[in-house]
Amino acid sequence: MAAVLIAVGGLGFAIFQNTAESRSAPEKRAATVVLDRTSGKQVVSSRGGEQFRTASVVKLLIALDVVTKGALKKADEMQIRQMLSKSDDGIANTLWSRNGGPAIVTRTAAALGLKNTVPAPDAGRWGDTLSTADDIVAIYQHVLKLPKAKRDQLLKPLREAGKTAADGFDQHFGIPSAFHDRPWAVKQGWAAGRGGVDVHTTGLVGKNDRYIVVILSSFAAGTDLTVATATATSTAASLVPRLVK
Repeated sequence: MAAVLIAVGGLGFAIFQNTAESRSAPEKRAATVVLDRTSGKQVVSSRGGEQFRTASVVKLLIALDVVTKGALKKADEMQIRQMLSKSDDGIANTLWSRNGGPAIVTRTAAALGLKNTVPAPDAGRWGDTLSTADDIVAIYQHVLKLPKAKRDQLLKPLREAGKTAADGFDQHFGIPSAFHDRPWAVKQGWAAGRGGVDVHTTGLVGKNDRYIVVILSSFAAGTDLTVATATATSTAASLVPRLVK
């Protein structure tokens, strides 16, 4: 991954190279925002404006940038599907380099009116893009309002996200595990290194995509990823009684 990161498989599970600029993360912090699209109200709103490194959740913006430019060639559509459903880093690297790197984040954030989503200082590290739970909810809101063909190009892969990501990591933590008996569409993120461990579970839950659920979490460096993902699953499970089937 040359300029992007040193990774095991993909970002999906990425181990960032430690450098002198690496920052220490607090022991644990988390943000949870749930929007009920039927009522238009937030069911849960906790630290929604706090920035986190996005890890692979930024692939939503990379894909959105491609899809909204115009009609996709079959090859492009296949790349988007693989990148989103399998969290494929190789494809993310290609699209990031091809379409302007940090400019992808800057222009999509401007187009969507995202308040706190910015590219990382290091132009190659797309996984270090910063965003908030509130902004990620807004991304899903935007996607859901797209014309059906474009909407399906983004959401179909999220509905088909398999248990095993491109790097071999189990990406069914959080929403897929907690809401296994309901329809869902997810984009997960998980990364370790450069001062911390990040685990995110984001997506749509319920009939007619009633709820947008975003759970972002960051842990101290050295935290086992299985512990971090189990925590995300526990947080998602705590929401189950509060979200109408």
